[in-house]
Amino acid sequence: MARPRSKSDHNFIAYSDIMTGLAIIFLFIAVAYILEGISDKIIKDDIYNSIGEDLKKDFKSKNVELDADMSLKFLQDSINKSDELFTIGSAEMTPSFKYKVAEIWPKYQQILLDKKNLPYISEIRIEGHTDTIAPKKDQMESYLYNLQLSSARAQSVLSFIRSLDSYKSLPEENRSKLDFLLTSNGMSFSRTLNSKGEISTLSETDKSIDLNKSRRVEFKINTSNQELQKTLTEK
Repeated sequence: MARPRSKSDHNFIAYSDIMTGLAIIFLFIAVAYILEGISDKIIKDDIYNSIGEDLKKDFKSKNVELDADMSLKFLQDSINKSDELFTIGSAEMTPSFKYKVAEIWPKYQQILLDKKNLPYISEIRIEGHTDTIAPKKDQMESYLYNLQLSSARAQSVLSFIRSLDSYKSLPEENRSKLDFLLTSNGMSFSRTLNSKGEISTLSETDKSIDLNKSRRVEFKINTSNQELQKTLTEK
């Protein structure tokens, strides 16, 4: 004869149902994160490929590099010293650097505003980077000096971009969107590079500092998965 269910049996069933429900919820969350990561990589790859295809001719001739993380690096010319980004201690862009940015920005801007890319971009950050040559006797003072200088240089590039006809002639909606996305940051010498273009402090094989590669300006694109999250929520 079957034993009648007791109150504790009902409690156990209810508890097991709750745990099963939680397991299913966690499974959906895990799947969502996996899809999010895959989608983010696809988006970054698409933007990277778009930039590479449209601007690869400019990279060789203008000392510009595109990293796998979508960073567009404007580098010092190690041979032609007249082709500098800024004069020493100044935030004023040199004529040659202005020419590079003026040539590349309209194409870069078009890629950013492409309807298949724009919804996934959360920030377009212009970074100024310096070398480790200390203009001050104290290292702490030198870092802060270079932080102020690199910040001024990044802001100078941003101001120049906003003065270009390709930017000013945009429809108000697109210009407002870029105004929201574009930021400028000074990095001082916190992200110096070695001769391979790797961040010196993070490299496993070469922690040396290449002064020319370290003195640079970077355009960095940060992506957001808000559009993907919205799609998953709606489904």
